[in-house]
Amino acid sequence: MKLDELTANIRLRSPWEAVDLGFALVQHHARWIFPAWALLLGSFALILWVLTPDAYKTWLLLVLLWCKPLYDRVLLHILSHQMFNQRLSTAAIISALPYLIRQTGLISELTWRRFSLSRGFNLSIWQLEQLRGKARAERQHLLHLQTHSHAIGLTIVCLQLQWVIVVSLYVLILLFDPTENDSVWNFMNDSQYWSDLLRFLLLTLAVLIIEPFFVAANFSLYLNRRTQLEAWDIEIAFRNLGTRLNQLSSTPLSLLLAGVMLIGLPAFTPQTAWANATTNGEYLAPERLPPEEAAAQINEVMQREELVGMRTQYQWVLRNPKEDTAEDPIEIAKSLQVLFANITKLALWIAVIALLIMAFVYREQILALLKRTRRKTPAVTPPDVLFGMDIRPESLPDDIAAASQRLWESGQQREALSLLYRGALMRLTRHDHLNVQASHTEGDILRLAQPHLNTERLAWLQATTQAWQAIAYAHRSPDTHTLIPLWQGWRTFNAVQERV
Repeated sequence: MKLDELTANIRLRSPWEAVDLGFALVQHHARWIFPAWALLLGSFALILWVLTPDAYKTWLLLVLLWCKPLYDRVLLHILSHQMFNQRLSTAAIISALPYLIRQTGLISELTWRRFSLSRGFNLSIWQLEQLRGKARAERQHLLHLQTHSHAIGLTIVCLQLQWVIVVSLYVLILLFDPTENDSVWNFMNDSQYWSDLLRFLLLTLAVLIIEPFFVAANFSLYLNRRTQLEAWDIEIAFRNLGTRLNQLSSTPLSLLLAGVMLIGLPAFTPQTAWANATTNGEYLAPERLPPEEAAAQINEVMQREELVGMRTQYQWVLRNPKEDTAEDPIEIAKSLQVLFANITKLALWIAVIALLIMAFVYREQILALLKRTRRKTPAVTPPDVLFGMDIRPESLPDDIAAASQRLWESGQQREALSLLYRGALMRLTRHDHLNVQASHTEGDILRLAQPHLNTERLAWLQATTQAWQAIAYAHRSPDTHTLIPLWQGWRTFNAVQERV
């Protein structure tokens, strides 16, 4: 590992400071990370959607989330090279996929280790250090001593942010619905395919945004922990010092100083005075042993039972021990406050996790609650006359279709179509509560009725309107076979109950 090629400032940081460094890393290298990452995730999501039958597309949300360990390995491969100033091309990232699938413990991460909340932090041990078995377990235990809880907290926060993005985008779509009768919501509820597609796209977008930050923050936590253990910051400082000294050694002044030190060094060299050791200090034995015998005696002493045994003992100690051990009521109260705060914090975290689980289980009901309340339309008195025609219910016969057919057979074609159209206007204004004004045209009425009518009723109204316009304005009488479906369809148009 070439520490001198690191693009980040390596120094000791607090864990949350290291997380912030990971976020900054993604922001700085976004133009090299997100294009390849979006291409890979988008291709994977598209393949999943195309290959999955329509009956099982609802389960694609779970599949997309379950495969996160695969995405994390690709992102860590990109970020680890970016950290050492190596920018990978998209072709190089794709060519590394077989290695990332076979040699980084992906199978275990997709099975029994999938539920680990610290999997993002442990990924660097699997992928970068290539440790397995007992060596991996010991290394992981050592790295977890001071960073494990922060890695778990980071996983929980990123998971919450992911669902916040999904719900926010869903609500944003509803807020920008231009209609007053929630046509977008109704369309999604009526079509299971489009509803599944919308959720799948929103979740894919959330994973696309959050996952690079999640992997980068865990990678930064891992580097910060290694800096603590291996003193990377000191090593880099010494390397920089050595580089400066090498540059300085090539100057004539440095050669002159070196010559002066070599000439004057013997005058300042201290002389050993072993003979005076007995007067200036003390020694352990009256006679000095050869090094071999001294080493043998030291080994013999160290092999004694009281020196060989080792044990580790843990005990609770005060953070700030004081000489006065008397219990202070104020200190006791502060301790109880801290205890209560910790218990409350733990309860809140448990509640948040439980709410997330319940939100996922009851997501259908929660999304239904997000539906906006329809605006209550003010009561409008329906008109009595439209287009010069009386549309009051009392002015129409009981069986409008039969009366229209009798008028048609008697040669009164305009009156027959007028009766059908008057009946349609009466139905729309009195029963469907369509707000029709005297200034509206036949086309305006069709546009107003479209959100309120089902497909069959709307088709009948369109056909009746066209027939009426043809005879009223163009003076063209339709054929009899054109009127027969209108007479038969009137009963269906008039029999549909008012939608709640």
